[in-house]
Amino acid sequence: MNISLNWLTDYVDVASIPAEELGERCMHMGLNLEEIVSTDSDIVLDLEVTSNRPDCLCHLGVAREVAAALGLEYRPPVLPDLPATGSAAELASVEVLAPDLCPRYTARIIRGVKVGPSPSWMVERLAAVGVRSVNNIVDVTNYVLFEYAQPLHSFDFDKLDGRRIIVRRAEEGELLVSIDETKCKLTPDMLVIADAARPVAIAGVMGGLNTEVTEGTANVLLEAAQFDPLSIRHTSRKLQLMSESNYRFERGIDPVRLEEASRRACQLILELAGGELAEGLLDVWAEPWQAPTVKLRPERTDKLLGYEIPPERQVEILDRLGLSPRMDGGKIACTIPSHRADLTREADLIEEVARLAGYDRIPVYNSVEHPVRPMDVNTRARRDVGRVLNAAGFDEAMTYTFIDREEAERFGFADVVNVDPLVRKTNNTLRPTLAPALLRAVKTNQDAGNGAVSLYEIAAVFPFVGAGELPGEYVELGLVTTRELRELRGALEAVVEKVDPGSRLELVAKDLAGLQPGAAAELLLDGEPAGRIGMISAEVQDACGLEKPAAVASLHFEALLSRAGAVRTYRPLAKFPGMQRDLSILVDEDVTWRRIEQTVLAVDQPMRESLAYVTTYRGKQIPAGRKSVTLTLTYRKPDGTLRGEEADAQVAQVVESLKKTLSAELRT
Repeated sequence: MNISLNWLTDYVDVASIPAEELGERCMHMGLNLEEIVSTDSDIVLDLEVTSNRPDCLCHLGVAREVAAALGLEYRPPVLPDLPATGSAAELASVEVLAPDLCPRYTARIIRGVKVGPSPSWMVERLAAVGVRSVNNIVDVTNYVLFEYAQPLHSFDFDKLDGRRIIVRRAEEGELLVSIDETKCKLTPDMLVIADAARPVAIAGVMGGLNTEVTEGTANVLLEAAQFDPLSIRHTSRKLQLMSESNYRFERGIDPVRLEEASRRACQLILELAGGELAEGLLDVWAEPWQAPTVKLRPERTDKLLGYEIPPERQVEILDRLGLSPRMDGGKIACTIPSHRADLTREADLIEEVARLAGYDRIPVYNSVEHPVRPMDVNTRARRDVGRVLNAAGFDEAMTYTFIDREEAERFGFADVVNVDPLVRKTNNTLRPTLAPALLRAVKTNQDAGNGAVSLYEIAAVFPFVGAGELPGEYVELGLVTTRELRELRGALEAVVEKVDPGSRLELVAKDLAGLQPGAAAELLLDGEPAGRIGMISAEVQDACGLEKPAAVASLHFEALLSRAGAVRTYRPLAKFPGMQRDLSILVDEDVTWRRIEQTVLAVDQPMRESLAYVTTYRGKQIPAGRKSVTLTLTYRKPDGTLRGEEADAQVAQVVESLKKTLSAELRT
């Protein structure tokens, strides 16, 4: 925000203060000084104004702050009663059909103006803040914008069809050529200012070429309004139109003082362009503004800032800021003015006191006390999972939340949550799973010459819930590796074992989108669906540009965390040696390991300690339609040494059950 010192001096006497000192004081108030520029006749301060202080996007706002900080008199413009003839209500009408997007709209009419060049003093002041002079009418609206932070717009009144102003949403397919000759295609989510026939301005952004004020203009309708900030921002970005007006509307304007800004503009137009002001203000206000009250505890100020400020001093500071403070039962009650919409709570008032009392007075200590709390169960579980996966050769990745829609569709997510493509043309889909982003990371490593990649990520995913609904959200554990699928499965089993040894992770063979048929499975955590695992399909591999096949897995991490913190039971080390037996059995091709496992475990054998899968073999020695599956059984007696014949008897029971249930044959 460029501030002209010549202009600023009209409202607060800073002529005797060096520009560097004034800039320093502005920084202490929260208005950061970017630079000081000297011209032939002026000095300009370039101040950075934070988005929560739109009231300082003008000379009056900065003057009000400087006067409060330095204890000087604040002198806003004096607005006398203006002579008026005729009735504005008889000349024109205003109708607001979208009060949610336009809480207040006002209009005044000035007839018989003479459009021409502006006086040199106004041209110089506008030039100092970076604005080119157009004509006296347009220059007045720009001048008041930089004076009051209230955008105004002037219409050639005679070019308004029906002499009506209608504030409404645009209709699909409507077109408007803006003042800068940009052809704008309007959509129903945009707010426009229309006459009886067509749009004549894009509300809060830019006026239309067909009603602009030119040298031939004789009668002017002056607009001063309040628009919804989000609507203005959306429209401006969508049409790629930027202006000083939308910059201020996006941050919020003073709904009360816009009427004063309108009167100020009329005063200047009558002074510079002549004409007659029609009596009355066309004012459509959805809900008149009510001043809120915020209370402050003086002792809370002292505690938060770390030093004592007497209550009477706090009252003085707040009074200088125009907050009308009064003591109310030991608290300071402030009536918030309309230009300070950022003051909504006690902490905001404390910040105001701190700004004027001086941030430099806040004490600095050599040590700060901070309570150390023990790690909670979930945090400990996350740490343990990371350690397990690191030990298994996996590196942690941090990927983008957004992916392309096509990437989600490859894994079967037809319904996704998208950002408006006009706002974000690529990578505009919230990821429903981590797999696509992790595969991107594999491609990045591949291009960098790292072909052996194993990555994991613990992050939020956003599955589609329903049209018009907010997306779902939960934390997922995603893994990808260019190593064998069994290593990925082993890493997942180790993770579950670490978080809760009592939980059981099962794999159920299932064809899943994006994964190879016969090399994909659904993950069950204690019998409940919790994710998927498998080798990516050739189509996905090709689409991702990967040279090597990759295995991916996704696990509902929150479901796993809900099992964290289980009490582990102690079991003493075995005193007696165990005995292992390897079995190779022939089964039909469609018999899965899960069925074999269930069949073996169904045999009641107290001495059986574990069952483990070894390998699957298919070859010339194996009959067509059959396969050989090798498994290992471990047996142990708790009260003595296990003998070979005892183990053989146990194995025989298992073989008999496999034969009976699965028509299995013992391979010799």
